[in-house]
Amino acid sequence: MDLIKNLENAFAGKEVEKVPAASIVSVALVEGMEKTGAGFPESHTNAEKMLQLGESAHKYAGVESINLPFDLAIEAEALGCTVDLRDANEHIPEITESPFFDDIESVDLCDDFLSNGRIPVVAEAVALGREKYPDIPMVAGQIGPFTLLGQIVGIEYLMRCLATHPEEVKTAVEICADAVIEVVKAYNTLDIQGDCMYEPSIAADLLPPEMFDDFVTAPLERIAKAADFNMVLHVCGDTTPILNHTLDLGYNGFSFEDCVNVKEANKIKYNLNSNTQLVGNVATDSLFHGKMDSIREETFRALDNGIDILGSSCCVPPGTPLKAMECMVKARDEYYEKGMDSKREQNELNLSWKPDYSEIIPPVANIHAMTSVRKRSRI
Repeated sequence: MDLIKNLENAFAGKEVEKVPAASIVSVALVEGMEKTGAGFPESHTNAEKMLQLGESAHKYAGVESINLPFDLAIEAEALGCTVDLRDANEHIPEITESPFFDDIESVDLCDDFLSNGRIPVVAEAVALGREKYPDIPMVAGQIGPFTLLGQIVGIEYLMRCLATHPEEVKTAVEICADAVIEVVKAYNTLDIQGDCMYEPSIAADLLPPEMFDDFVTAPLERIAKAADFNMVLHVCGDTTPILNHTLDLGYNGFSFEDCVNVKEANKIKYNLNSNTQLVGNVATDSLFHGKMDSIREETFRALDNGIDILGSSCCVPPGTPLKAMECMVKARDEYYEKGMDSKREQNELNLSWKPDYSEIIPPVANIHAMTSVRKRSRI
């Protein structure tokens, strides 16, 4: 199967050989680090190590993409924030200081933004990946503007400013959108097939849905228009209340968690006549704990209900076993080998989802609380 063509067809809403099993969100697993010798923090700062870790999910689990980078602090660091890369494989970098903290009016984009911090490292790693793997989809990523603003001024302060200084928030979000667009334009010069923009802070439990249009619609649309590649918007949590927004912003894909009903998302997509493809949503909890039966059933359910690109519901926790990711890919293969895709095709035609198995609500995982790595014996 031509993996690049298959993924591009999926993004375009065209017929695919199989729904791509190309997790669009970050996949950086401890087992991959052990196999490649590319652990944290080196794989955050060294382009060759970054690629070695990024390619491991493809090499050892069959995931149909290579995803870079692995953390959401890169843009904030380039804006002048201090980032602790940390030294444990299961921990991701965190922002410890910011020149804009509690001062939304001071937010500004520095002239040397693109050359600061680790943005050049990501670009180099992507270029190395394209040279080494000309036939494998390369997927990049960056933070979204509203979440970036929350990182650099403080999320609690930003939430207060929504009520006390709404115009200043709008201005600052646009400045952060300018920063994201600079990254997108840099990625336009690279040969990538996808990009994931992470916007967890626009979830309905943080940004009230009635404020969506006022604060984030315009900057998010502006970013989508700047990309010459397939761009996916990812939002954590239950995004059901904002599906009418997120599926109508001009993105090629929308990635969401397992607590969102793919059936309902697909109905909304059809009602909007949206060209945004549905991405996800196998539960991170099932993957992390290696629940192979659950992974298989969730994969079948997502495919039945019309998921367009199969993958994890959120960033894959580092402690996830490679076998769990491989299970997801093999379940996708089994779905087609057994002719189960005929049910998917019928569902696409009439939007009447009546699967044979019970509609079990999968568990919702808080991956940010998963700080420990489960010990597994090597075979």
